[in-house]
Amino acid sequence: MVTSSFEEYLLGEVERGEMILVEYSSRVPIEEIAWDMLAPAFMEKGDVVVVDFLGVGSLLFKNYERKLPGKDYSKILELMKRLKVIKVGPSTANYGEVIETLVPSDDSKSFLKNYHTLMNRIAKLPSKPEYMLVFGFAEHIYFGGEAVLKNLFTALATIPFEDWAVVAFINFEVLKPEQIALLEGISSAAFRVTKDGIEIRKVKKRGEGK
Repeated sequence: MVTSSFEEYLLGEVERGEMILVEYSSRVPIEEIAWDMLAPAFMEKGDVVVVDFLGVGSLLFKNYERKLPGKDYSKILELMKRLKVIKVGPSTANYGEVIETLVPSDDSKSFLKNYHTLMNRIAKLPSKPEYMLVFGFAEHIYFGGEAVLKNLFTALATIPFEDWAVVAFINFEVLKPEQIALLEGISSAAFRVTKDGIEIRKVKKRGEGK
């Protein structure tokens, strides 16, 4: 699947309430897709919220920022100020406006409390976002263990999101195959980005769910 078709799918086929996985290898510059291609395009369509676990999104943004040509630097940084950011874990967000900071937890009660806080905070924004971008959840699973995935399933079953589309960037190389399978199972579509290109792992056919 060529990059243009991948972008076309994410910008044209994704609907509110859907979760899309963008699985990536550690050896590809995913910041070029996340920050250069998708984030600006999503912001043209509406508001965007970023959920950044453990500062992974910030680190990727720094990689992207270093590559910006001088003539585009100020323009891009000004655009990124429109992002609303929810930090999960200690980090310094070098983009957007931080609207909430949460302490990561693999304890089920604390995880659900954080998830409820996150959903309420987004619901109180002046306008509902079109997209939510998620960074660092694979790393959160890696450090937090199996309980993190179990808590995610419980949270989504208890308080589903229906008002925006979620695009989650997942470093698949830090997860076990069965963990990836669980995430793909609850996703509407999944793509895998490697040095060889973009593979369709799962995709919703046009017209399904309508």
